[in-house]
Amino acid sequence: MNCDCNCNGKCKMLGGLEQQIMEVLWQSDKPLKPAEVLKNMKGDYAYTTIMTVLKRMFDKELVNRVSQGNAFYYSSCLCKSEFASGALEDLFARLFSTYGQDVVSAFDKAKKKFKF
Repeated sequence: MNCDCNCNGKCKMLGGLEQQIMEVLWQSDKPLKPAEVLKNMKGDYAYTTIMTVLKRMFDKELVNRVSQGNAFYYSSCLCKSEFASGALEDLFARLFSTYGQDVVSAFDKAKKKFKF
């Protein structure tokens, strides 16, 4: 599905590493340096990888970045529930504009299947 909403990529779902980074940022009560993000992650990642992904997430306006001294500190632009709500709203809008009423029927089926 191609996005034509001029969102600059914000409507896309997070990639695996982006999701892990966001989880670390959402769990923190303060902005974090890339080294602090890395320290709180599961898995074996290079510091430069985390720095690169944080910079790209900043460019996509997913995270805030503040310079203090010679380091950048990162925090999420939105809390987890706000992000999830916006991502779902965008996804449903794109699905509905592409598939119309079929999306509503599929959602009803999924609702029954997963009992929510």
